[in-house]
Amino acid sequence: MAAVLNFPQNSTPKAPLTPPCYANAMNTPPPPLPFALDQSLRRALVTGEQLLWRAQPRARGLLGGFWIWVFAIPWTLFSLGWEAAAFLPWLAETKTPDAMRLSFGIVFPLFGLPFILIGLWMLWTPIRAMRQAKLTVYGLTNRRLLRLVEGRKREVSSVLLDQIGPLTRHEKADGSGHLSIQTHSRVDSDGDRITEKFDIWGVPGVAQLERLILENRVLPPQ
Repeated sequence: MAAVLNFPQNSTPKAPLTPPCYANAMNTPPPPLPFALDQSLRRALVTGEQLLWRAQPRARGLLGGFWIWVFAIPWTLFSLGWEAAAFLPWLAETKTPDAMRLSFGIVFPLFGLPFILIGLWMLWTPIRAMRQAKLTVYGLTNRRLLRLVEGRKREVSSVLLDQIGPLTRHEKADGSGHLSIQTHSRVDSDGDRITEKFDIWGVPGVAQLERLILENRVLPPQ
């Protein structure tokens, strides 16, 4: 005999509980932005878009980029030493054969110049990132995720919510962090799979942003 299960007539399915931190993420107003950046972000929106979240990357959150100086400083000092030694034939008072003067005085300095430029570039990279953070704003709308960078030319890049794939969150103790978003992958001519990403660096409340994206993301039909 089959068992018959009787349920109360007035029973209704209960809505899933929302974690307090998730509710706070939805109710917390976006962090304040400089007026110029806020206006630039709003001008980038299209008709029907609603801004759900916006924030600037924290410049101090990018201090980890200065680890490259551990390598850049000795690299640059060695390159400058090489360049100084390469100019010695021109400064020496001894009679140097023309062939030696030509090789050591011209070829060697030219050879060392690219290494100096590489060292200066490595020293400048973290400073440039911190300066650019002050001109960058991220925004999440009901349609897409945006990154806007002001400068001589305004640069706006975005990814639609239905293009957002797996997310990887790197969060610090203060709640700021980095969110890496896979958008799509392709196979190149060599047969290697390349995954393209949309990265958000050094923003406060990175976990809140992740939750907002997951709630508003449009999942493909099963």
